[in-house]
Amino acid sequence: MAQSIPPALEQELRKFENLRKQYESFQMTNQTMQQELNEVNATLDELKKQPDDVTTYKSVGSVMFEVDKSKLMDDLDDRQKTLEMRLASTKKKLEKLSTDLQELQNKIQVELGKQNLRLQ
Repeated sequence: MAQSIPPALEQELRKFENLRKQYESFQMTNQTMQQELNEVNATLDELKKQPDDVTTYKSVGSVMFEVDKSKLMDDLDDRQKTLEMRLASTKKKLEKLSTDLQELQNKIQVELGKQNLRLQ
């Protein structure tokens, strides 16, 4: 005869699943921002190697516009700082979610042990 999971434990399992999905979503967002930051850093490094009078272009959609190198570098510096701040914030959220997930997992395991149940 199969035992049923108590409603409170089912609720904890749903909460765990929701937290896990949030964690995965933040991880994907973090990876995307990290890739963008790497591209910005690489672009800035290449621009710094170029002479100040070099012709530079900025892509907007499928159109490229000629822009002043210093203006482009300022824009990229701003983007870099924004991404670094967002990454720091996302990292804190990931750490918090990871802690919450671990605590909830431990709580669920204790409750399963009390009920003499096992998840499959």
